[in-house]
Amino acid sequence: MNLPRPRIRCSLVAATVIGAVALAACGSSSPSVSARPRQSASTTTSSTPSTSTTSTTTPSSTTSPTTAVPANLQQVSYQGLVFEVPKAWPVYTLANDPSRCVRYDVNAVYLGQEGPTPQCPAHPIGHTDTVQVAPINAQTQSLTAPATQDATLNGLSVRQDPNATANGAYTIVFPSLQLVAVVTTATPATDLQIVGSFQHA
Repeated sequence: MNLPRPRIRCSLVAATVIGAVALAACGSSSPSVSARPRQSASTTTSSTPSTSTTSTTTPSSTTSPTTAVPANLQQVSYQGLVFEVPKAWPVYTLANDPSRCVRYDVNAVYLGQEGPTPQCPAHPIGHTDTVQVAPINAQTQSLTAPATQDATLNGLSVRQDPNATANGAYTIVFPSLQLVAVVTTATPATDLQIVGSFQHA
């Protein structure tokens, strides 16, 4: 199903956002959640997630772990992409749970795309921080539409939504991984931490 675009309910202090897209088939890889060290990556110095609209440098294949995942975070891995979210958030693999609804009113991580008959509440209450990472295909194509600006994130070439603040979500497309990530916004510090942690596994 085509997911509704979330509307922002708070004012962000972030500047740029990430996102972009290339069509691809849906993968079925299971995620892993762990506290293994994250790898270092080439980034630009900024108070917002590392992005640049002028560089297309790809990450080095010889980067090595340098920073442990903070105790209050968990690292999630999905089809070659890793990122960090609060440890208390549940992580749902939608391919294993076809009735699971992707909700924007509950803190959670959703991996993959919704099944054909998601059980969604008739009247969701509120709007909060969530993450969905999905393979790019015909079903998820609508998620990628806001991503129109080329950029880089931790060495990965991406496209981003230049109007993320107004749209209420960071839309990030990773063409090399054929994935799209949508981080809905409510708590600026949490949202920026998540966006800034995306990198190649």
